[in-house]
Amino acid sequence: MFALEQKYHESVLPVISAFKAHDKTAIAAHIRYPLKRRYPLPDIKNEAEFINRFDEVFDDELVTIIGSSNINTDWNKVGWRGIMLNNGVMWVDTDGKVIAVNTQNTTEQAHAEKLIAQDKQSLHSSIKTFQKPILDWKTANYRVRIDNLGDGNFRYASWNIDKSPRDRPDIVLIHGEITFSGSGGNHSYTFKNGRYSYILHVTVIGCDTSPPGWLEVYKNDKQLLFEDVVSKG
Repeated sequence: MFALEQKYHESVLPVISAFKAHDKTAIAAHIRYPLKRRYPLPDIKNEAEFINRFDEVFDDELVTIIGSSNINTDWNKVGWRGIMLNNGVMWVDTDGKVIAVNTQNTTEQAHAEKLIAQDKQSLHSSIKTFQKPILDWKTANYRVRIDNLGDGNFRYASWNIDKSPRDRPDIVLIHGEITFSGSGGNHSYTFKNGRYSYILHVTVIGCDTSPPGWLEVYKNDKQLLFEDVVSKG
């Protein structure tokens, strides 16, 4: 790993200083909102909400790691995605704003478990069984969700947009494959159904106008559908 170029030090050093001082208000000012959190946890929309949910995102150990990080050896500029700490634990853009925190501590996990229990009660009985929900999205015409059934077995379910998750899904596919794109966290899930492929792309790090992701459907190599995600569950 190469040392971080001097011109990016002024972007990262104030972030390190805010964590070193354990100053929640200063840290909140260095966040690019909304700060994405792993489904079913809602994204953090603004500084007030960030301060309220601070301990969900940053435990003392992570605060110490960031606050004691070495600008020359622990941070690295990675293409257009931004500047990452320790192989992607946290990402900062060139404006000095935190754009991703790719960890989940015990406080956040406990909150997630409660939301998962509620989530299962809102679904059709045929898809209530899963280990962990991955995403619940709406495009212009469809509602889609992915769940981890355990042992790396991902399940895809979709409904027409006018239906409820309490309805039986129109399509259910299992044995999806996950593919990661670089170290920024962007990834996709691919599900096969004969000659048809259903692909959900997840944007973890993008630009300000990037949608959360998009849905593509192919028959063999011909694209039948491309729709951006318009809202997250």
